[in-house]
Amino acid sequence: MKTLIHWFIFSIILVNIFVFPGCLTDSNDEKSPPDFDIVIGTISDISGFYPWMGIRDNPTLAINVNLFDCLVELDHYTYKFIPALAENWNNPNSTTWRFFLRKDVRFHNGDTFTADDVKFTIDFMKNDPYYIEELEAISDSRIRDTYTIDIFTSKPCPTLLYNLATLFMLSEEHMNQSAVDTETWPVGTGAYQFVDYIPRDAIIFERFDEYWGGPPAVHRVVFKHMNTTAEIKHALLQGEIDIGSLAIEDVGEIQNSTGCIVQSVQMPSVIYLSFDFRVNDSYGFQGSVNPVSDVRVRKAMYHAIDIDTIIRTCLNGSAMPASQFLTSYTFGYNPDIRRLSYDVSMAQELLKDAGYEAGFAIVLDTSNTPRWVAIANEIARQLAEINITILINPLPTDEYYPKLYVKNTSLYITGFNPLDAESLIKLLLQTSNMTVGDGVWNYGNYSNPEVDRLYELLFSTMETWKRQEYLQEIFSIAVADVAWVPLFSPKVHFGMKDEIQWRPSPSSFYWVKDISFTK
Repeated sequence: MKTLIHWFIFSIILVNIFVFPGCLTDSNDEKSPPDFDIVIGTISDISGFYPWMGIRDNPTLAINVNLFDCLVELDHYTYKFIPALAENWNNPNSTTWRFFLRKDVRFHNGDTFTADDVKFTIDFMKNDPYYIEELEAISDSRIRDTYTIDIFTSKPCPTLLYNLATLFMLSEEHMNQSAVDTETWPVGTGAYQFVDYIPRDAIIFERFDEYWGGPPAVHRVVFKHMNTTAEIKHALLQGEIDIGSLAIEDVGEIQNSTGCIVQSVQMPSVIYLSFDFRVNDSYGFQGSVNPVSDVRVRKAMYHAIDIDTIIRTCLNGSAMPASQFLTSYTFGYNPDIRRLSYDVSMAQELLKDAGYEAGFAIVLDTSNTPRWVAIANEIARQLAEINITILINPLPTDEYYPKLYVKNTSLYITGFNPLDAESLIKLLLQTSNMTVGDGVWNYGNYSNPEVDRLYELLFSTMETWKRQEYLQEIFSIAVADVAWVPLFSPKVHFGMKDEIQWRPSPSSFYWVKDISFTK
């Protein structure tokens, strides 16, 4: 699961590989809202339609959110929890979550959605190895009536909603019908129902007219597979698709094309530079002291990085400077934290204080994709100004992350896209303990006992205001430690026909029900 999830995260931060929804109206068939048909260009093929198979990569989820619903979901734009199949919920005590379900929900096969389906889904998915970690806090569930269910946790679990916001609800009756191939004919409660799938060609959904949220404007949606972003650009210009994600270099051409517009959105992911924190037993400095184990050196490197130049020269301005490990989308973000200033003189003074005025050489591991190599080269050029020699080691993805995972790195660039701050702390800031999943992606062995202590308090606290205090204190400590150098938060761009009204979501998921039209 770790490899799959990490691939999911990596796919999010590589902004030039996403492809999103679109609209194409048949010119031979006069239609009016709400009967538009649309075509969506996609590069990454779907991995499947069945959530119980551990298929949770980003391109797959981005399509499947149209078929399935969860009890709760994160607002597509603000990342705040909003009702979905549960109209509301409360906590009778610190280990009980009571959900009150909608009474007007049907599955695509006509089954009525009830508390039985919720309990079935939880019990079914808890037995799936890919969901054990997410659902391990749930000790039991109990149906109170047809539309009310209690979910019990073994201890206070303030992050349960995040886990439930990614748990698609299944029909118990459909899943128990032995004559039905549930793995090739998915049935959910979403705004769209499955019609057909031609591998590496097209996926076809149609509007579910009994959808509890009301009928959306799009009647039929075709997710059309394409091989490159260049194909997507060409198809958009030729009118073969209606929305497609754009490579940064193609934004200007689409903006200047008649009948097309470009919509951009900042992603919630943060790209960062981080270090090996081991002093005397580091990967790259065997037999000597690791220079980046000194906070003054890390701080000097931070001051020496001109992020505005990186964004301008390597990303065509398609990113926002990052000040911390979260963006404002995520609970726990601290608006008072600011980036360290770009100050070469300050950086040189810090290196001198640390005894490295003459500098040193260090290997920087990075993905071998052209954009990441360009970013690494620019960082190397900038750090050379303070006598730090960067030896760039570009690696293909299937070699890069395994190398980081076993902590064989001195300096590396990667990114993270958290739904919640707690998962970021657990995976990236906790002292590594692989047996319990702490610090799984803490590739440089960062460790601070106070961060570990506050995290334990955080995970047993249900009060929102107190959790905010703990989160901001943890991130303040990590900032002071220069646990990472936050670099930027990427933007993604979508070309679309100018009659389409669609606001892209930061998540890279696209809910077709959000699309409407001006004509």
